[in-house]
Amino acid sequence: MNRKLNLKEKFNQNGFSLLEVLVTILVLSFGLLGMAALITTGMRSNNVAQYRSIATQQTHDIADRMRANLAGVRAGNYDDLTAIIPPGSSDCIAMNCTATQIAIYDHALWNTANAAQLPNGLGVVAGNLAGGFQITMMWAEKEMGGVTDPACPGGTAANTRCFVTRFSP
Repeated sequence: MNRKLNLKEKFNQNGFSLLEVLVTILVLSFGLLGMAALITTGMRSNNVAQYRSIATQQTHDIADRMRANLAGVRAGNYDDLTAIIPPGSSDCIAMNCTATQIAIYDHALWNTANAAQLPNGLGVVAGNLAGGFQITMMWAEKEMGGVTDPACPGGTAANTRCFVTRFSP
């Protein structure tokens, strides 16, 4: 009889398995929250990397345009390309253009592409043939937390990321 009593006491565990299930659900919940945070961070980093890649590509684009129009570079047509897209640029693919018209066309196409490919994207070129050119790409990046990239020129809006490179044709 003593043996039967021990077996009965052994299986008489009220509520213990329910407690195990609750602890398991709690641990699993923390694990799933951690996975969700990891996925969100990965997606955010992927967007930042994509924007930086596009900025690099656009920097190479204007540098190649300047190399293709050395007469325009020598004439100073690329010395101060602002973020404002110039109006009334000629279609230099369909017709013959002067070096100045090609520079205006390049400027318009480049900043139109910057605005289309990057959020609030714009580009600026400053410098001259003798000292080299500085190409600055700027775009909005909401993951910056209200600060401005130190690489950006003064007076740039918050949450703006900049990619700056130097170039000599």
